[in-house]
Amino acid sequence: MSEESKIDSPTRDLLDRVQEFCMSKDFEGQFDEFAKVHADTFLPAVGMESGAEHQLEFHACFEEYLEHFEGKIKRFIESTGEGTVEDFYEECRIALETLGEFHPKRFFIEALLATTEYPIFFSLMMGEVRKQHPDYKPETGEVVEDEERLILRSSAHPSCHLLPPPSTNKHPSSPITSRND
Repeated sequence: MSEESKIDSPTRDLLDRVQEFCMSKDFEGQFDEFAKVHADTFLPAVGMESGAEHQLEFHACFEEYLEHFEGKIKRFIESTGEGTVEDFYEECRIALETLGEFHPKRFFIEALLATTEYPIFFSLMMGEVRKQHPDYKPETGEVVEDEERLILRSSAHPSCHLLPPPSTNKHPSSPITSRND
């Protein structure tokens, strides 16, 4: 079977279905929620110099993100009964090799691949940090309060990243805790 005919094979529907799934409000909402819950992990990166070494917590959060969202896509593919993850990868490879530069399917695949790269993930998380804490100034060590958390960043207490409000417990799946735990 030629490469061109493979892209028109019945499994081509798999790429369409995965694209639809990834662009659904539910899937996008889960990414937004992940970013909101984990944004404070990246607060120490505000004002960080370009090329500075990233904290291990940033990479751990990235690994958690990959595991969560790649798992969701894998489970979705398996639930369709229309192919395997390997079929999806093959379909993506063929699409990247045969579709024009501005084809919507190619754009989707490239965007999906980009989100699996740490620098893209880091940039997205920093955007969420700036959204949640637009006035945060790391050089002043000021306390920033919001409805869900109390963030402490001062030179006197650099080991404390996040203290949950007294009335709530920390988020059970969040890696954001005091380093003294």
